[in-house]
Amino acid sequence: MAMLWVLMIFYTMSSWLFGYTPFPRNAGVDISGLTWVFVILSLISNSLWLFVQAAYLLTNNKVIKHHRTALINSRKNNSSKSFVSVIIPAKNEEAVIKRTISNCLSQTYRNIEVIVVCHNCTDSTYLEARQIHDRRVRIFDYKTKESGKGLALDFGATRSHGEFILILDSDGMMSSNFISDALPLFDNDNIGAVQGKIVASNRHHNIITQLLALEGDLYSVPYMTVKSLLDKRTALGGTGYIIRKEILSSVGGFKNSLIDDFELSFRLFRKKFRISFAPLSLCYDEKPPQIGLMIKQRSRWVKGHLDILKMRVPESSDIMGIMYWLNPVFMICGLSAIIIVSVAIICHILFGTMPYTFSFVPIQIWIGTTLVSYFLKLTIIVVQQGTRGVRWAGHLALEPVFSQYWYVTLIKAFFVKSWANTKTTHGFLNTRDLSLVSEEHNRAGSFASNGDVHKY
Repeated sequence: MAMLWVLMIFYTMSSWLFGYTPFPRNAGVDISGLTWVFVILSLISNSLWLFVQAAYLLTNNKVIKHHRTALINSRKNNSSKSFVSVIIPAKNEEAVIKRTISNCLSQTYRNIEVIVVCHNCTDSTYLEARQIHDRRVRIFDYKTKESGKGLALDFGATRSHGEFILILDSDGMMSSNFISDALPLFDNDNIGAVQGKIVASNRHHNIITQLLALEGDLYSVPYMTVKSLLDKRTALGGTGYIIRKEILSSVGGFKNSLIDDFELSFRLFRKKFRISFAPLSLCYDEKPPQIGLMIKQRSRWVKGHLDILKMRVPESSDIMGIMYWLNPVFMICGLSAIIIVSVAIICHILFGTMPYTFSFVPIQIWIGTTLVSYFLKLTIIVVQQGTRGVRWAGHLALEPVFSQYWYVTLIKAFFVKSWANTKTTHGFLNTRDLSLVSEEHNRAGSFASNGDVHKY
């Protein structure tokens, strides 16, 4: 794939750089019309993300300020402490389950229960979880014929006692004030859920986790921020979110979708409930440090997205939501364009002729958007991490090439049948990672004793 990209760049840049074109004008078949469709859709998709990232720089402080104001008002009003049920779905998580439970119990918000659903485990997850002795922890050994996170979540939800339900993946950790900081954002009745900010816990493990962490910084966080400010239709991120139990029941509970979070988000939106983003409530997850694990995890996501594509789930007024829902279409068009150009280039190299004429983005536009995108992303990282973000400049240059792995996951997604063979392995968090997470907690801060909130 990387070599094909090099060839494509050379063949599209050669006429601009060297004053000639390698493409003969008398190719037999003209498919310019078809490839123009791919070009236009590619430009639409890229423009959407450029808009989201630019808007993030304008809205980030407003969303943080809103969160701070909610915290201050909550403290002034001495808001009541609602009971919160933390549900942890776990399948073969013996390496991490004790750490995750202990993290929940370290919350400054004490009025909680922790429900651990050990779902179809074949290892010692259940026994490991039972070693945590705390009356707030309830552990279930749940067996079903089918597999799927949604089954475990629904089982836990039906046994929960809380007014609010917090979903935390088995590899997750939360900032110590996560719950107390997130609950004040339920400031009106139509707020059905609040999504915390998801941060990589093992960002520095290797180059793969570093690039995946950047992916979240550059796409997930800006999207959630912008959507929260514009229309409170932030998509749930699968972990680190709190939902009202009554509202969850009213929309039908959890479904056993491959992307249960995305599917639940649109059910909430269509019932006119909204989701807020909590940028000061941090939730940490592990990024897969191996190519195989990464492809397996994300191919499940893409397959789930393809399944959701069969349903008309977004509201007609949710333009950005519709674009996000249609993302597999953009991916298919992008992959088709790569194949069309690659076949033409290979034929020209091997046989000296072009099998067809096709359209492609003018190199001036390609270079211009690439440079704008790069500096926009660098600015985002500096906004998020301060001047320390400059050290990621080299990784940002690799990110566009690295992101082509999504086309591999798209192909693999068509062979995904269920959760059973796509389970993500966890336990790649070392002592250095944990110390860096602790530092980030201190840097992020929350409600200080003087009633102020530190900037993050």
